[in-house]
Amino acid sequence: MNKVTAHDNYTVSVLHRLSARGEREAIVAGARRISGTEAARTVLRFAAALRGRGVADGDGVALFVENSPEALLLQLAVHFAGGRLVFVPPEPGNRELEALVRRADVKVLLFDPVFEDRTRRIAGQAAIPHLFSIGASSVAADFLTAASGRAPLSLNEAADGRHLATLLYTGGTTGLPKLVVHRSGYYDGYLRTSHACADGAPADPAMLIGTLVTHTSGHAAFLTGVLSGHTIVLLRTFDAGTALSVMDSEHVTRMMVVTPMLYELLDHPDCLSGRFPALTTLLYGGAAASPARLRQAMERFGPVLHQIYAASESGLVTELTPAEHDVRRPASLTSCGRPGPGVEVELRDADGKPVPVGRIGELYVRSPTVMEGYWNDPERTAEVLDDEGWFRSGDIARRDESGYLYLVDRARDIIVTGRTADNVYSRLLDDFLTAHPAVKDAAAIGLPGDDDKETVHVVLVPRDPAGAPDLVRLTRGIVDALGDLYAPASYSITDSLPRTAVGKTDKRALRASLLTART
Repeated sequence: MNKVTAHDNYTVSVLHRLSARGEREAIVAGARRISGTEAARTVLRFAAALRGRGVADGDGVALFVENSPEALLLQLAVHFAGGRLVFVPPEPGNRELEALVRRADVKVLLFDPVFEDRTRRIAGQAAIPHLFSIGASSVAADFLTAASGRAPLSLNEAADGRHLATLLYTGGTTGLPKLVVHRSGYYDGYLRTSHACADGAPADPAMLIGTLVTHTSGHAAFLTGVLSGHTIVLLRTFDAGTALSVMDSEHVTRMMVVTPMLYELLDHPDCLSGRFPALTTLLYGGAAASPARLRQAMERFGPVLHQIYAASESGLVTELTPAEHDVRRPASLTSCGRPGPGVEVELRDADGKPVPVGRIGELYVRSPTVMEGYWNDPERTAEVLDDEGWFRSGDIARRDESGYLYLVDRARDIIVTGRTADNVYSRLLDDFLTAHPAVKDAAAIGLPGDDDKETVHVVLVPRDPAGAPDLVRLTRGIVDALGDLYAPASYSITDSLPRTAVGKTDKRALRASLLTART
């Protein structure tokens, strides 16, 4: 077999970086400390075990896991062996996961024993040829035991990169999940961008991953971290107190969180200014962040915030670097930054034509990391991806003269009141509300009114559960700042907002619960 280069299969580069660490730690997970040599050897043993179980080029191998070193190393092993990696996130219900597994043409399902009961049900409904647990389980054989007796493959036995693919779950209607397809070009992007993470990094850098490794954020952080020479510090599940303690004890220099996790860190009593001098970069994304919260984060952590705006379908779109988070320019904290390397963006009107600078339009993206499409779903692919490679994001934005983008809303979250030609952009109202000292969190949504019009409804999470803000004064403040159009017709008070898998406020679920309550 001819030797495969890193260009052909990205995992070869990752394994080279792991091997180069030798006996130095590559992965830290609680009390476990795994050297670079051990990590690379484990990947090659896992790949040998997968091939021994009949995994051939392009076969679907699904991971239903929490965060663990094995979950990280299996991602590499599946691609090294030539498999199609299928992420099965834990958040959806069982029926949705059954549909996901069936739709993804899964040949092998590897599951974390913590999901044993759910896996038993899924396996009973979806025909899965091979089922293995990652550890002891009463449902299936232990993959780790089987792999321990395998001789590791050699680096020149890597599969041809053309067979690689990853399927990422991104919702959809029940029973018909959308599965984003990325192939080798997507991973070539990580090989390119990892150099930027390595430049200027301190000695012995450490990357803390608090997001799920079955989501784009955790998967990307792991690969970028390894390729840029970081020790990976992995949280099994996110807890703000644990994360702050680990940041301190492991001298974390770089970390990845979604926006609600950032808020939890800020609200924890142990999050003290100046406590984390080693931290150079705090990456956040997944959902828009309140400018008030960003100012608070800069006070606590220093000039380290780095916003990533990305999506499963598009990969990286824009980034706002630490230097661009500027409290002297308040507008900078409302921006999602400028396009990343190799990324083209256009804002278009309802007819699909570009809009002038400063005008609002729907965001379209084209780059090497845009998805190939939705797995075996040409109709829904055609709705968002054209023949020239432009992806229709569904996000409404504007761009200024310097090229900075400002997300205004999701197209489906615009509130159409019908009172004027203007729309209510809920993101603007959300940002205003979360800046109020008595408001911890807020969401503006449209509820059905008369004659197919919508009314503005605001859901508030008070900072003090015993005392909601004065709603009459709050409404006056909204009108003064944003205009009559943004005046809420109604309010409700709750102790928390529902979240999507990546930490965004789930306005669809919120709207459904309010309509059910109204009925």
